[in-house]
Amino acid sequence: MKSRFVLSLAATLLMAAPQLAHAQNMDIVQIISGIGGTEFLHDAGRADSAAGLRVVRLSSLAGAEMNADLLARSLEIKQRDVGYLQGNLVINPLAMSAIRNAGVSLGQIVSIDLAGDGGGVLYADDL
Repeated sequence: MKSRFVLSLAATLLMAAPQLAHAQNMDIVQIISGIGGTEFLHDAGRADSAAGLRVVRLSSLAGAEMNADLLARSLEIKQRDVGYLQGNLVINPLAMSAIRNAGVSLGQIVSIDLAGDGGGVLYADDL
């Protein structure tokens, strides 16, 4: 009985591993440099139809504290692009639910990384 549970848990983790690995590959510098870029704008344009979103707080990423000033400068420069993303998220009930459930506000969402299937990660500035 116990071994069935362990096998079931292992299978579940293996199925989730690609999504977990994808989130771990993104570091704070990649996120900051991507704000306003081609991929960012593409994903922001599809944000209104995104499904399966989850929120990651930037403070949970390696190097977040030491890059907080870089993030602030980038957000100041790319304010219009972040506003475009947030405008597309506000019309998606699933995105707004994920944002509320994560305990952050729409104004804290500064980046998005969508997969081809419409699922993805929203990054919240909590620095």
